[in-house]
Amino acid sequence: MNRYEGMFLFDAAVTRDWAEVEAEIKRLFDRIGAEQLACVKFDERKLAYEINKRKRGIYALTYFEAPPDRIVDLERDVQLSETVLRVLVLRPDKVTDERLAELRAHDNTTSLTPLSGDGRRHDDGRPDRRHDRDRPSDDRGRDRPAPRQDGPNPHESVSTTVAPPAPELTPPPAQVVPDEPPADSD
Repeated sequence: MNRYEGMFLFDAAVTRDWAEVEAEIKRLFDRIGAEQLACVKFDERKLAYEINKRKRGIYALTYFEAPPDRIVDLERDVQLSETVLRVLVLRPDKVTDERLAELRAHDNTTSLTPLSGDGRRHDDGRPDRRHDRDRPSDDRGRDRPAPRQDGPNPHESVSTTVAPPAPELTPPPAQVVPDEPPADSD
């Protein structure tokens, strides 16, 4: 059996309390013969886009051990479930037994904090680009490389079509007309 990390997205309108979420995860794991190592409420938040006409969801982070050939069955059961909107199952790289013990001890009435614990966003180290719109348009993007000079720029809207050559006009072949009408042979 392999160790897996699963992130489940539950419909917030259907599953109002955490006990319902845990019961559904236990039911799904029992169907595939998986052993649950940890199950934590990650967060309840507004979705970036609607999924099945739902705007809010409850994220549940789980760690479990299961036979590798049964993960497909878990994903199929999730698709058939009315309470689970999405699932992502991964093989975790570095999950220690100490981290699993921390997750088991976590109080599920509060959301889980990021692993780093300092509350930073993923883009905190990037420079602030809000001032870009205040710069002149020719000054933006100076850090980008210059376009290639070996051919036409595909982004330019210059028409380079060439007219086809005009067909040669040749007169039709001349018909030979006899000078005298044919003689009657009576």
